[in-house]
Amino acid sequence: MPELPELEILVSNLRDRVKDKRLGRPIIINPRVISGDPNLLEDRIIKDVKRRGKWVLISLDKIYLAFHLRLNGYIFLLEYREPDDYDCIILPVDGEYIHFGDPRRLAQMKIVNEIESLIEELGVDPLSQDFTLEYLSKSLKKKRSNIKTFLMDQDIISGIGNTYADEILFLAKINPTRPCQSLDEEEVKSLYKSIKDILEEALKLGGTSTEEFTNLISRDKSFEPRVHRREGEACPICETPIVMIKIGGRGTYYCPKCQR
Repeated sequence: MPELPELEILVSNLRDRVKDKRLGRPIIINPRVISGDPNLLEDRIIKDVKRRGKWVLISLDKIYLAFHLRLNGYIFLLEYREPDDYDCIILPVDGEYIHFGDPRRLAQMKIVNEIESLIEELGVDPLSQDFTLEYLSKSLKKKRSNIKTFLMDQDIISGIGNTYADEILFLAKINPTRPCQSLDEEEVKSLYKSIKDILEEALKLGGTSTEEFTNLISRDKSFEPRVHRREGEACPICETPIVMIKIGGRGTYYCPKCQR
C-alpha cells in the first residue's frame, strides 16, 4: 500500500501535470468502486490536487474527487484512452488520461460536494504543524494498544502504514509490541523525531516501490527499508537476524536486540 511519502510525491507531480486543465467525458468501466455520479465531472476545471492522510483529493468547480488506493489501487497518467485490464474509470484531461483502477476492486473513488466530512475524522498529518511532541505524548497516554498499532491508527496520525511504522520503530529503537503507555519521556521524544526523520528521508528519495500504483514518480534512488520485509537478514546495526511477527494481521519486522 502506498503511504504518505509516495502519495505526497504522486499528488505533487499530478498537480503539476493536470492543474487548470479541463476534464472530458469519463469512461466508466467498473462503477462499483465509484460513489457519486461520474457524469458530473465532464467539462469541469481541475483547481488543485492535494493529499490528506492516504486520500488523493482533486478540487473541481464546486465538487471534489477523492481517491483512496487501499492495497493495490493505482493512478496512472497516460497518453491513451484504451482501458487496461484493471481500470475502473478513465478521466480525459486535455489529451491525456487519468487511469484509476484496482485488481482487487478495493480502491475507492468518491465524488462529493464537500470533503470536510470525509477527512474530519482523520488524525493529525505528521507533516503538518499540528503534529507536535505534545500531541504525540498526550495521544500515547490515552491508548492501551501496542505502539505498532498506534502508529498505523489513521484516527490518530494519518498517512503512516505498515512499512514506515516498522522503519520508525527501528530508528527509535522501540519494540513494536510495547504498550503505548510504557514509553518514557525520552522514548516519546525519540519516537517523535523518528517519525519526522523517516518520512522526510522517504520524501527526499521518492518513497519506496511505486511501479504498481503510478507512473508519476521517477527517481534515481528510492527509500530502502532497514528492517521491513527483511526477515532473517542481519540487522544493519548489530547484525542480529531480523524477526517477523504478526501484529493486527500485518507482518511486523524488527530487531529483537536493538529494539527494546
